[in-house]
Amino acid sequence: MTDRNRFNSPPPEQRKEASVTAFKKFYRIHSWAVYRACLLDPDGIDADHAPDLDDAELGAAAREALLASRFIGPDHPDWDRVDAFSKSLPDRELLDRFMTRAGVKTHGALYSGVGEVGLTLKNGVIRLRPMKYEGRGGFTSLRRVEPTDLPESVSDEELGAEIRRLVEISRKPWKR
Repeated sequence: MTDRNRFNSPPPEQRKEASVTAFKKFYRIHSWAVYRACLLDPDGIDADHAPDLDDAELGAAAREALLASRFIGPDHPDWDRVDAFSKSLPDRELLDRFMTRAGVKTHGALYSGVGEVGLTLKNGVIRLRPMKYEGRGGFTSLRRVEPTDLPESVSDEELGAEIRRLVEISRKPWKR
């Protein structure tokens, strides 16, 4: 699809998205700026949390990031700023932050045993998807694993418990 056609096509449905990445020594929980794709948002949440969060704390942190997500289309005043921020944030800067927090010196040690859950809020439903680590800091949806749908009104404790369960599914040694 060309850029011209992309902007003439109908916009996607509004939604909010966040991710919970469970490293061995900490959680990274962050919101996304969303439209057709997701980008890190300079005004969003990108926080590291201790690995010993209880279910209610994990659920509350994930919900906070999810609610901080913004739907930013081409007509939004922050469209160019979000795109520029995403392009200017060096991957090495994020990697250094994660490795320092984890107390490791190699990329392999950092991502050993990592798990991730993607969260989407749309039409009053929170959809949780366990993700598979693909290498080089990237994740993809797991095939043949159905997402879990919860009502937006789910308690923080139930949300955190489900995230924790799906992180463990994400951590399994999936075959490519």
